[in-house]
Amino acid sequence: MVFSYDKVLNFDGETGPYAQYTHARCCSVLRKAGGYDRAKLDASVLTDPYSLALLKAIDAFPAAVKAAGEKYEPYLVARSVMAVCTAMNKFYYEIRIMAEEEAERTARLALTDAARQTIKIGLNLLGIQAPERM
Repeated sequence: MVFSYDKVLNFDGETGPYAQYTHARCCSVLRKAGGYDRAKLDASVLTDPYSLALLKAIDAFPAAVKAAGEKYEPYLVARSVMAVCTAMNKFYYEIRIMAEEEAERTARLALTDAARQTIKIGLNLLGIQAPERM
């Protein structure tokens, strides 16, 4: 096994910095939006494949944490965090989060916030900080 700082500190692929950067990106989107009204959330508008993929990745996270605890296999948490990060980045690049339509904007911001929270929890479970800015 060959250790490489270039690979470990890479912002692409399955690395800690990639997950940290994705968390910071979510924080940046939410900061720029200035928040959203949770009372007006209508998740039924999240019908595109990128939103649905992100929702599925977030939904799978609790089961991964449970399985990791039962099997003493922390890599299950890491893989689940990476799945959320990958789905979040595809969502970010393909979908206009700050949509003109308020219902879509609110739902997309709430989804971004859910991804942020999931990534932060996963990183914390792995003993990795989740920075809000990078």
